[in-house]
Order: sequence, then structure tokens, then C-alpha cells
Amino acid sequence: MTDGGPTGARALLSVGAVAARLGVAPETLRSWGRRYGLVPSGRTDGGHRRYDEDDLDLLVRMQRLVAAGAAPAEAARRVLAGDDAASGDEPPATAAGGRRTGPGGTVLALPDAPPEARGLARAAARLDAGAVHSILGDLLAERGTIATWDTVLRPVLVSAGLRWEQTGAGIDVEHLLSEAVTETLRAHRACQPKPDPGRGVLLTSPPGDWHVLPLHVLAAALAERRVPAQVLGQLPVSALVSAVRRTGASGIFVWSQRRPEGADHPGPTFPVGALPPSRGARALVAGGPGWAGTEVDDRVVVSTSLAEAVRLLAATPR
Repeated sequence: MTDGGPTGARALLSVGAVAARLGVAPETLRSWGRRYGLVPSGRTDGGHRRYDEDDLDLLVRMQRLVAAGAAPAEAARRVLAGDDAASGDEPPATAAGGRRTGPGGTVLALPDAPPEARGLARAAARLDAGAVHSILGDLLAERGTIATWDTVLRPVLVSAGLRWEQTGAGIDVEHLLSEAVTETLRAHRACQPKPDPGRGVLLTSPPGDWHVLPLHVLAAALAERRVPAQVLGQLPVSALVSAVRRTGASGIFVWSQRRPEGADHPGPTFPVGALPPSRGARALVAGGPGWAGTEVDDRVVVSTSLAEAVRLLAATPR
């Protein structure tokens, strides 16, 4: 690649956007540029370097050769010389169940997801926590928490969960994703402006429900709106009531991932009657698939999405 002038209407991508599509850390692309000459050839009207579509094609081919076992220097030489197309290198083979296999493990198939989701899945399949952190950090900063969750994170997590349920494989990928996502959301939350003063929101799950990742998503999204929130995780009713009494919470959100099977399991409950009185308005919001088919108190709103939950919790006076 060589530096060029403005590329007109051609698509121009930042290093973060390209890294997300490929599932690598931005520093990897910068290293390929410094060491092998794979630098962006496009420029914005303001003179900032950006990758164009031809650059992206070269990087995809470079990544394919490296995944097939070529040394990065050799892969870059072949890509720049244009002799990789006839080398017989093929994309990773497709395995049963729509999974793609290749060096570094099994890759989740996400044919209808955006490129950033496929890039995140590739990084997770390599168990590359650094790349996962980098990709998510850039996406959260550029798009915000809810948009990143809906378009990138949720499709990858659902696909990883389904693969484990169907094949029993990939639990390591699912665990790495959960840990890396939680850490990145906490870091993103810490970078937000100081919350506005006032009563905060408590985020919890019913006893025995350990699926708390959506609570961290919600906390980060509320932090973007300067709403104080505390992730409590799964709690017995007595502990939740105690926390509400001590904080005077302006909102309570209870996430239920799945309803237990069997007639002796009534499903999640929202302990409205046990809550202490509030000195002001209090939002009571439930969310998650575990609430489906469950009767709740009229004072509780069962949100259809995390975006709706954010809106309801942020609208309550604090």
C-alpha cells in the first residue's frame, strides 16, 4: 500500500473499525504497517489516514495466510506481490452445525451479523482476550453501550451459547467472552462523567440466577446518562430489601435469564410487597426471557429490551 490522495466517495475506515472487522487489536494493524508496509492508503478531507476497500482486501488476505500458518513477514510479502491468490490457500473448512474450523480453534458462524460481530467472534475463538478488550473498547466509545450490545455483543454471545448447548464444545470461548466483556464494560463505565447526585438504581437477579452480564451492560448504559447504578448480582429477597432501605433507590431492575423447569418452580418474582416505602418516585423494572409467562405486580414494568429498561430507569426523578 502506498499513501494516496483523497479517495472521493470510496469507503474509508479507521484503524479501530478495520481491527473490529478482522478480530485483531488495532496495535496489530499498526505493527503490520510499521514492519511490512501494510499502511492505510486513503485519506480524509482533513488529511487523516484511513483504510480504503483495497487496503481491507489486502489485510483480509494477510490474515488468512497467517491463520494458515505463514509467518507474518512472508504473508505480507506474498500479499503485496499478489501471489497469494493462486497459492491454493482456502478459507477454513466448514464443519457440521455451521461452524468453521481452522488454526486457533473453532470460529462461530455469524452469516447475518455485521463485520464487527464476526471479528469479535474470531478474536474470541482464538482466546485472544486482548483483542476482545480492544475491539469492544473502541465500539463502546464510538457507538455506546446499547448499540454495541444489540448489534455486536448479543449475536456473538447467543451463537456461543447455542454452540455449547448443541455440541458441548466452546465453553472456554463462552467463558472468555463473558469475562472480557464484563471487564471492558467496567472500564467503559469508569471512564464516564461523574454521575449526577441523587438516589441510584439497584441492578439484581433472582437467587440462583447467575446470568448477570446484562446487569453490567445496563450499568454502563446508565453511566453514559450519568445515572448512578450499582450491580448487586443475584440476591435473596431479604438482602435486596435491605439494600433498598439503606440506599433509598430510585429504581430497581431484576433480570431473569431463564425460568426454571418443572411445575414446582413458579418462576421469578418481583418482591414489590416487601420493599420499604420510598420518599419519591421509584421505577420497578423487570427484564430478561425468564419473565415470559410470569404474572407480575401492576407496578412492575417488564421491559422488552435493555434499551427500554435504560429509558425507564433514567426517567425516574432522583
